[in-house]
Amino acid sequence: MTVKKSILVIGVGRFGRGVIEGLYDRGHDIFAIDINEENLEDVRDMIVSGAILDVGDDDDELVRIVGEKNFDEAVVALGADFEGALIATSILKDAGVPVSVKAPNQRRGNVLQKMGADRIVFPERDMGRRLAHVISTEAEIDMLELPQGFVVEQLEVGPGFAGKTLEKLNTSNRFGIWIMLVYQGNEPVQPTATTRLNEGDIMVIFGRKTKLNKFEDANFGKKKRTVGKR
Repeated sequence: MTVKKSILVIGVGRFGRGVIEGLYDRGHDIFAIDINEENLEDVRDMIVSGAILDVGDDDDELVRIVGEKNFDEAVVALGADFEGALIATSILKDAGVPVSVKAPNQRRGNVLQKMGADRIVFPERDMGRRLAHVISTEAEIDMLELPQGFVVEQLEVGPGFAGKTLEKLNTSNRFGIWIMLVYQGNEPVQPTATTRLNEGDIMVIFGRKTKLNKFEDANFGKKKRTVGKR
């Protein structure tokens, strides 16, 4: 069962929006910060509130916001603004908030880790959704990368796959992804063609890393969103 959290997302670019979408789908309260008002407007129906702020130039305001809110976690997704990412990470760690940070490369990731970042995420398409799942669960989800571009990953069953059998989903032919094991109520199940997935089950999947994005899009589904703030 997902525990509802209050989460700060700093930076609402492509990656940050992916995080917000995933967190919104799981019912979390999201506060967003971005320098661009249009970026905030694009996600206004998914967030509780937001602030237009350049954290590199106005760190005092970020300190105030973090001090006033009781955030359970934070995501720093500032992309090219490495200075802003460092400042935000420092402020959040000083406040005792667990923080995940997007890093453009390994070297900068190492610097952010030394700053105390709890998770370093290296950007790739739709990685924001996987990070949202990690934050939403109490146990961290691991990805095991194998030679020749194959991976083994744990992934929550979303609304797109819920209620369907493995035979109906036919993921090996559709996506080149095999569902190797399913945890239902914390009990491992060796799946067969007739195994029916439930939303919230955990799948252990195997396949090419390049195929994961389409698989995850189908799994999470495309939910209608209500216009206006919650």
